Amino acid sequence: MADSYYRTISGKHYDNELLEIVEKATKRSKAPIGKNIAKTLFDAIKDGGDYTDVEKRTVKYIRDNFKFSPEADEYLRSEIRKWAAKISVPAAKKKSATKSSVKKESKVKRSSVRSVKASDEGFTPYVDSYEFGDSSPEEIAPTPEYNELVALNKFQITPKQNRIGRIVLLGLIIVFFIVLIIFGIRSCNRSSKSQTTTASQNSNLSQETGTRSLERVELSPGKVSNQFESRASAIRYINDLQIRFIKQSMQTEESASDKIATLAEALKAYPGIRVRVKGHTCFIGEMDENKILSDERAKFIFDELVKNGVSATQLDYRGFGETAEIESNSTEAGRIKNRRVDFTVLSVAESPN
Repeated sequence: MADSYYRTISGKHYDNELLEIVEKATKRSKAPIGKNIAKTLFDAIKDGGDYTDVEKRTVKYIRDNFKFSPEADEYLRSEIRKWAAKISVPAAKKKSATKSSVKKESKVKRSSVRSVKASDEGFTPYVDSYEFGDSSPEEIAPTPEYNELVALNKFQITPKQNRIGRIVLLGLIIVFFIVLIIFGIRSCNRSSKSQTTTASQNSNLSQETGTRSLERVELSPGKVSNQFESRASAIRYINDLQIRFIKQSMQTEESASDKIATLAEALKAYPGIRVRVKGHTCFIGEMDENKILSDERAKFIFDELVKNGVSATQLDYRGFGETAEIESNSTEAGRIKNRRVDFTVLSVAESPN
Protein backbone atom coordinates (compact mmCIF):
# COMPACT_ATOMS: atom_id res chain seq x y z
CA MET A 1 0.00 0.00 0.00
CA ALA A 2 1.25 3.46 -0.86
CA ASP A 3 2.46 5.35 2.24
CA SER A 4 1.30 8.59 0.66
CA TYR A 5 -2.28 7.34 0.56
CA TYR A 6 -2.57 5.49 3.87
CA ARG A 7 -1.56 6.42 7.38
CA THR A 8 -1.38 3.81 10.12
CA ILE A 9 -2.71 4.82 13.55
CA SER A 10 -2.93 2.23 16.36
CA GLY A 11 -2.54 -0.55 13.82
CA LYS A 12 -5.36 0.64 11.52
CA HIS A 13 -5.17 2.24 8.09
CA TYR A 14 -6.64 5.71 7.57
CA ASP A 15 -6.99 7.89 4.46
CA ASN A 16 -3.98 10.24 4.55
CA GLU A 17 -5.56 12.81 2.19
CA LEU A 18 -8.60 13.33 4.45
CA LEU A 19 -6.42 13.60 7.55
CA GLU A 20 -4.18 16.19 5.89
CA ILE A 21 -7.20 18.35 4.97
CA VAL A 22 -8.38 18.71 8.59
CA GLU A 23 -4.87 18.93 10.02
CA LYS A 24 -4.02 21.79 7.69
CA ALA A 25 -7.26 23.61 8.54
CA THR A 26 -6.82 23.27 12.31
CA LYS A 27 -3.17 24.25 12.06
CA ARG A 28 -4.17 27.53 10.40
CA SER A 29 -6.87 28.34 12.93
CA LYS A 30 -7.98 27.16 16.36
CA ALA A 31 -11.60 27.82 15.44
CA PRO A 32 -13.88 24.79 14.88
CA ILE A 33 -13.76 23.30 11.40
CA GLY A 34 -16.23 25.23 9.23
CA LYS A 35 -18.50 24.34 6.35
CA ASN A 36 -15.90 25.16 3.68
CA ILE A 37 -13.50 22.53 5.08
CA ALA A 38 -16.40 20.06 5.45
CA LYS A 39 -17.20 20.58 1.76
CA THR A 40 -13.55 19.95 0.85
CA LEU A 41 -13.66 16.70 2.86
CA PHE A 42 -16.85 15.57 1.12
CA ASP A 43 -15.45 16.36 -2.34
CA ALA A 44 -12.33 14.30 -1.54
CA ILE A 45 -14.49 11.38 -0.35
CA LYS A 46 -16.73 11.22 -3.40
CA ASP A 47 -14.08 11.80 -6.08
CA GLY A 48 -13.50 8.06 -6.47
CA GLY A 49 -17.17 7.17 -6.91
CA ASP A 50 -17.27 4.89 -3.85
CA TYR A 51 -17.23 5.14 -0.06
CA THR A 52 -14.55 2.66 1.06
CA ASP A 53 -14.10 1.11 4.49
CA VAL A 54 -10.88 3.10 5.00
CA GLU A 55 -12.73 6.36 4.26
CA LYS A 56 -15.55 5.46 6.66
CA ARG A 57 -13.04 4.70 9.37
CA THR A 58 -11.18 7.97 8.66
CA VAL A 59 -14.37 10.08 8.78
CA LYS A 60 -15.28 8.58 12.16
CA TYR A 61 -11.76 9.24 13.44
CA ILE A 62 -11.88 12.86 12.24
CA ARG A 63 -15.29 13.51 13.82
CA ASP A 64 -14.09 11.95 17.09
CA ASN A 65 -10.80 13.88 17.26
CA PHE A 66 -11.44 17.24 15.59
CA LYS A 67 -13.97 19.88 16.57
CA PHE A 68 -16.54 20.81 13.90
CA SER A 69 -18.99 23.69 13.95
CA PRO A 70 -22.60 22.39 14.20
CA GLU A 71 -23.29 23.61 10.65
CA ALA A 72 -20.20 21.86 9.25
CA ASP A 73 -20.89 18.60 11.10
CA GLU A 74 -24.52 18.50 9.91
CA TYR A 75 -23.44 19.29 6.34
CA LEU A 76 -20.86 16.47 6.26
CA ARG A 77 -23.25 13.90 7.72
CA SER A 78 -26.19 14.78 5.50
CA GLU A 79 -24.17 15.04 2.26
CA ILE A 80 -22.47 11.66 2.84
CA ARG A 81 -25.84 10.07 3.68
CA LYS A 82 -27.52 11.40 0.52
CA TRP A 83 -24.58 10.53 -1.71
CA ALA A 84 -24.15 7.06 -0.29
CA ALA A 85 -27.86 6.39 -0.86
CA LYS A 86 -27.34 7.00 -4.57
CA ILE A 87 -24.35 4.72 -5.07
CA SER A 88 -24.73 1.68 -2.84
CA VAL A 89 -26.16 -0.19 0.13
CA PRO A 90 -23.93 -2.78 1.88
CA ALA A 91 -24.73 -6.46 1.47
CA ALA A 92 -26.42 -8.32 4.33
CA LYS A 93 -23.34 -10.43 4.97
CA LYS A 94 -20.10 -8.94 3.73
CA LYS A 95 -17.42 -11.63 3.42
CA SER A 96 -13.99 -11.11 4.91
CA ALA A 97 -11.52 -9.53 2.50
CA THR A 98 -8.87 -11.88 1.15
CA LYS A 99 -5.18 -11.05 1.08
CA SER A 100 -5.28 -10.52 -2.67
CA SER A 101 -8.13 -8.01 -2.41
CA VAL A 102 -6.24 -6.05 0.24
CA LYS A 103 -3.22 -5.81 -2.06
CA LYS A 104 -5.38 -4.45 -4.86
CA GLU A 105 -6.71 -1.56 -2.77
CA SER A 106 -4.72 1.55 -3.68
CA LYS A 107 -5.09 5.27 -4.18
CA VAL A 108 -7.35 4.60 -7.15
CA LYS A 109 -10.65 3.95 -5.40
CA ARG A 110 -12.97 1.05 -6.26
CA SER A 111 -15.43 1.51 -9.06
CA SER A 112 -19.00 2.38 -8.15
CA VAL A 113 -21.11 -0.60 -7.05
CA ARG A 114 -24.64 -1.37 -8.07
CA SER A 115 -27.36 1.05 -7.01
CA VAL A 116 -30.09 -0.38 -4.82
CA LYS A 117 -33.66 -0.37 -6.10
CA ALA A 118 -36.75 -0.14 -3.93
CA SER A 119 -37.58 -3.80 -4.54
CA ASP A 120 -34.11 -5.22 -3.67
CA GLU A 121 -34.10 -8.19 -1.30
CA GLY A 122 -31.25 -9.41 0.89
CA PHE A 123 -29.75 -5.97 1.69
CA THR A 124 -29.35 -4.44 5.13
CA PRO A 125 -30.03 -0.79 5.98
CA TYR A 126 -27.37 1.87 5.50
CA VAL A 127 -27.13 3.23 9.06
CA ASP A 128 -24.90 5.85 10.68
CA SER A 129 -22.52 3.19 12.07
CA TYR A 130 -21.77 2.16 8.49
CA GLU A 131 -21.46 5.71 7.19
CA PHE A 132 -19.14 6.91 9.95
CA GLY A 133 -17.94 3.69 11.68
CA ASP A 134 -14.62 1.89 11.35
CA SER A 135 -15.88 -1.38 9.81
CA SER A 136 -18.57 -2.71 7.54
CA PRO A 137 -21.78 -3.88 9.30
CA GLU A 138 -22.78 -7.50 9.64
CA GLU A 139 -26.36 -8.68 9.36
CA ILE A 140 -28.63 -6.24 11.19
CA ALA A 141 -32.32 -5.52 11.39
CA PRO A 142 -33.93 -2.98 9.00
CA THR A 143 -34.16 0.59 10.32
CA PRO A 144 -36.22 3.64 9.31
CA GLU A 145 -33.13 5.09 7.61
CA TYR A 146 -33.02 2.06 5.29
CA ASN A 147 -36.62 2.60 4.19
CA GLU A 148 -35.80 6.25 3.46
CA LEU A 149 -32.78 5.27 1.38
CA VAL A 150 -34.78 2.75 -0.63
CA ALA A 151 -37.41 5.42 -1.29
CA LEU A 152 -34.71 7.85 -2.44
CA ASN A 153 -33.35 5.30 -4.89
CA LYS A 154 -36.71 5.12 -6.64
CA PHE A 155 -35.89 8.50 -8.14
CA GLN A 156 -32.17 7.95 -8.72
CA ILE A 157 -30.92 8.91 -12.15
CA THR A 158 -28.89 6.42 -14.16
CA PRO A 159 -25.10 6.77 -14.59
CA LYS A 160 -25.64 7.57 -18.29
CA GLN A 161 -28.07 10.38 -17.43
CA ASN A 162 -25.63 11.65 -14.84
CA ARG A 163 -22.76 11.75 -17.39
CA ILE A 164 -24.92 13.63 -19.90
CA GLY A 165 -25.95 16.13 -17.23
CA ARG A 166 -22.34 16.75 -16.26
CA ILE A 167 -21.31 17.32 -19.88
CA VAL A 168 -24.14 19.82 -20.36
CA LEU A 169 -23.25 21.62 -17.12
CA LEU A 170 -19.56 21.77 -18.07
CA GLY A 171 -20.49 23.25 -21.46
CA LEU A 172 -22.63 25.94 -19.82
CA ILE A 173 -19.84 26.85 -17.40
CA ILE A 174 -17.32 27.18 -20.25
CA VAL A 175 -19.69 29.43 -22.24
CA PHE A 176 -20.32 31.55 -19.15
CA PHE A 177 -16.62 32.13 -18.54
CA ILE A 178 -15.99 32.94 -22.21
CA VAL A 179 -18.72 35.62 -22.05
CA LEU A 180 -17.20 37.04 -18.85
CA ILE A 181 -13.75 37.21 -20.45
CA ILE A 182 -15.11 38.99 -23.55
CA PHE A 183 -16.96 41.62 -21.50
CA GLY A 184 -13.93 42.02 -19.22
CA ILE A 185 -11.63 42.71 -22.17
CA ARG A 186 -14.04 45.28 -23.63
CA SER A 187 -14.38 47.00 -20.27
CA CYS A 188 -10.61 47.22 -19.87
CA ASN A 189 -10.21 48.72 -23.34
CA ARG A 190 -12.78 51.42 -22.62
CA SER A 191 -11.27 52.31 -19.25
CA SER A 192 -7.69 52.60 -20.56
CA LYS A 193 -8.35 56.10 -21.99
CA SER A 194 -7.68 57.94 -18.72
CA GLN A 195 -4.89 57.64 -16.14
CA THR A 196 -7.31 57.30 -13.25
CA THR A 197 -9.17 54.40 -14.80
CA THR A 198 -5.88 52.84 -15.89
CA ALA A 199 -4.76 52.77 -12.25
CA SER A 200 -8.06 51.19 -11.29
CA GLN A 201 -7.64 48.61 -14.05
CA ASN A 202 -4.19 47.66 -12.75
CA SER A 203 -5.63 47.30 -9.26
CA ASN A 204 -8.37 45.01 -10.54
CA LEU A 205 -5.82 42.93 -12.46
CA SER A 206 -3.81 42.51 -9.28
CA GLN A 207 -6.95 41.34 -7.48
CA GLU A 208 -7.85 38.79 -10.16
CA THR A 209 -4.38 37.24 -10.11
CA GLY A 210 -4.68 36.69 -6.35
CA THR A 211 -1.97 39.12 -5.21
CA ARG A 212 -2.49 41.37 -2.21
CA SER A 213 -1.50 45.00 -1.86
CA LEU A 214 -0.65 46.17 1.67
CA GLU A 215 0.31 49.61 0.41
CA ARG A 216 -1.79 52.27 2.13
CA VAL A 217 -3.82 54.72 0.08
CA GLU A 218 -3.64 58.21 1.57
CA LEU A 219 -7.04 59.58 2.62
CA SER A 220 -8.11 63.17 2.13
CA PRO A 221 -9.51 65.08 5.14
CA GLY A 222 -13.09 64.09 5.87
CA LYS A 223 -16.16 66.04 6.92
CA VAL A 224 -17.94 65.47 10.21
CA SER A 225 -21.50 64.41 9.41
CA ASN A 226 -22.94 64.19 12.93
CA GLN A 227 -22.66 66.04 16.23
CA PHE A 228 -23.42 63.75 19.18
CA GLU A 229 -25.70 65.25 21.80
CA SER A 230 -25.29 62.34 24.23
CA ARG A 231 -22.80 59.62 25.00
CA ALA A 232 -25.42 56.97 24.23
CA SER A 233 -25.87 58.28 20.68
CA ALA A 234 -22.09 58.24 20.19
CA ILE A 235 -21.87 54.62 21.37
CA ARG A 236 -24.65 53.56 18.99
CA TYR A 237 -22.84 55.22 16.09
CA ILE A 238 -19.56 53.49 16.98
CA ASN A 239 -21.05 50.01 17.29
CA ASP A 240 -22.98 50.34 14.00
CA LEU A 241 -20.16 51.87 11.94
CA GLN A 242 -18.48 49.86 9.15
CA ILE A 243 -15.78 50.99 6.70
CA ARG A 244 -15.54 48.92 3.49
CA PHE A 245 -12.37 47.95 1.65
CA ILE A 246 -11.65 47.03 -1.96
CA LYS A 247 -10.87 43.34 -2.54
CA GLN A 248 -7.40 42.20 -1.42
CA SER A 249 -6.10 45.74 -0.86
CA MET A 250 -5.87 48.61 1.62
CA GLN A 251 -8.03 50.88 -0.55
CA THR A 252 -11.18 52.06 1.23
CA GLU A 253 -14.62 53.08 0.03
CA GLU A 254 -15.08 56.73 -1.01
CA SER A 255 -16.96 57.71 2.17
CA ALA A 256 -14.25 56.38 4.50
CA SER A 257 -12.73 59.82 5.22
CA ASP A 258 -16.07 61.26 6.37
CA LYS A 259 -16.79 58.20 8.52
CA ILE A 260 -13.38 58.41 10.20
CA ALA A 261 -13.78 62.16 10.85
CA THR A 262 -17.23 61.62 12.40
CA LEU A 263 -15.98 58.71 14.53
CA ALA A 264 -13.05 60.82 15.73
CA GLU A 265 -15.49 63.59 16.71
CA ALA A 266 -17.50 61.12 18.83
CA LEU A 267 -14.39 59.78 20.60
CA LYS A 268 -12.98 63.25 21.29
CA ALA A 269 -16.35 64.41 22.64
CA TYR A 270 -16.48 61.45 25.05
CA PRO A 271 -12.87 60.51 25.99
CA GLY A 272 -14.12 57.90 28.47
CA ILE A 273 -15.16 55.61 25.60
CA ARG A 274 -12.58 52.94 24.74
CA VAL A 275 -12.93 51.21 21.36
CA ARG A 276 -11.48 48.19 19.54
CA VAL A 277 -10.83 48.63 15.80
CA LYS A 278 -11.45 45.25 14.09
CA GLY A 279 -10.19 44.30 10.63
CA HIS A 280 -11.86 41.64 8.44
CA THR A 281 -11.59 40.07 4.97
CA CYS A 282 -13.71 37.81 2.79
CA PHE A 283 -12.63 34.18 2.30
CA ILE A 284 -10.75 34.69 -0.99
CA GLY A 285 -7.09 33.67 -0.59
CA GLU A 286 -5.12 31.79 2.06
CA MET A 287 -6.23 32.06 5.68
CA ASP A 288 -2.85 33.22 7.03
CA GLU A 289 -2.58 35.90 4.34
CA ASN A 290 -6.10 37.11 5.11
CA LYS A 291 -5.15 37.42 8.79
CA ILE A 292 -2.20 39.67 7.87
CA LEU A 293 -4.39 41.80 5.57
CA SER A 294 -7.05 42.24 8.28
CA ASP A 295 -4.37 43.31 10.80
CA GLU A 296 -3.09 45.93 8.37
CA ARG A 297 -6.60 47.28 7.70
CA ALA A 298 -7.31 47.63 11.42
CA LYS A 299 -3.95 49.35 12.03
CA PHE A 300 -4.60 51.71 9.10
CA ILE A 301 -7.91 52.95 10.57
CA PHE A 302 -6.31 53.11 14.04
CA ASP A 303 -3.59 55.42 12.68
CA GLU A 304 -6.11 57.57 10.81
CA LEU A 305 -8.13 58.12 14.01
CA VAL A 306 -4.97 59.16 15.85
CA LYS A 307 -4.22 61.59 12.99
CA ASN A 308 -7.70 63.05 13.54
CA GLY A 309 -6.88 63.83 17.18
CA VAL A 310 -8.12 60.71 19.01
CA SER A 311 -5.98 59.60 21.95
CA ALA A 312 -4.26 56.26 21.31
CA THR A 313 -5.21 55.23 24.87
CA GLN A 314 -8.85 55.10 23.73
CA LEU A 315 -8.07 52.58 21.00
CA ASP A 316 -6.71 49.15 20.30
CA TYR A 317 -6.85 47.15 17.07
CA ARG A 318 -7.02 43.52 16.00
CA GLY A 319 -7.37 41.56 12.75
CA PHE A 320 -9.76 38.62 12.48
CA GLY A 321 -9.04 37.52 8.90
CA GLU A 322 -11.94 35.67 7.28
CA THR A 323 -13.28 34.18 10.53
CA ALA A 324 -15.99 36.75 11.42
CA GLU A 325 -18.17 36.98 8.32
CA ILE A 326 -21.46 38.89 8.54
CA GLU A 327 -22.80 37.71 5.17
CA SER A 328 -22.35 34.58 3.08
CA ASN A 329 -19.10 34.44 1.12
CA SER A 330 -20.88 32.52 -1.64
CA THR A 331 -22.02 35.78 -3.34
CA GLU A 332 -20.07 38.87 -4.39
CA ALA A 333 -22.52 41.08 -2.45
CA GLY A 334 -21.78 39.09 0.70
CA ARG A 335 -18.01 39.21 0.14
CA ILE A 336 -18.16 43.01 -0.27
CA LYS A 337 -19.83 43.34 3.16
CA ASN A 338 -17.25 41.04 4.75
CA ARG A 339 -14.28 43.15 3.56
CA ARG A 340 -14.54 45.75 6.30
CA VAL A 341 -13.30 47.39 9.47
CA ASP A 342 -15.88 47.70 12.24
CA PHE A 343 -15.78 48.81 15.88
CA THR A 344 -16.74 47.59 19.35
CA VAL A 345 -17.01 49.72 22.49
CA LEU A 346 -14.88 47.90 25.08
CA SER A 347 -15.54 50.10 28.10
CA VAL A 348 -17.01 53.43 29.14
CA ALA A 349 -15.45 55.44 31.94
CA GLU A 350 -16.68 58.67 33.40
CA SER A 351 -14.74 61.58 31.92
CA PRO A 352 -12.90 63.78 34.43
CA ASN A 353 -14.54 67.16 34.94
